[in-house]
Amino acid sequence: MTMESQRFQQALARIEAAIERVAEAVASPAASAPLPANGADDGRLAALEARHRKLHDGATDALARLDRLIEGQG
Repeated sequence: MTMESQRFQQALARIEAAIERVAEAVASPAASAPLPANGADDGRLAALEARHRKLHDGATDALARLDRLIEGQG
């Protein structure tokens, strides 16, 4: 296995592990619990939403780069 192939396999393993953690988090009871509706938590909720958007966009970009790498090797 070449060094590049090894790095690629490691990257895929990390992505698979991350997907598994996301699936576990979504399936947890805390994920379906309603959020409190008071003003004190509005700022925290907005910060979490912004963080989620940033992480989602980063993951989408990383997967797109992996797709381009895979297509280039195929």
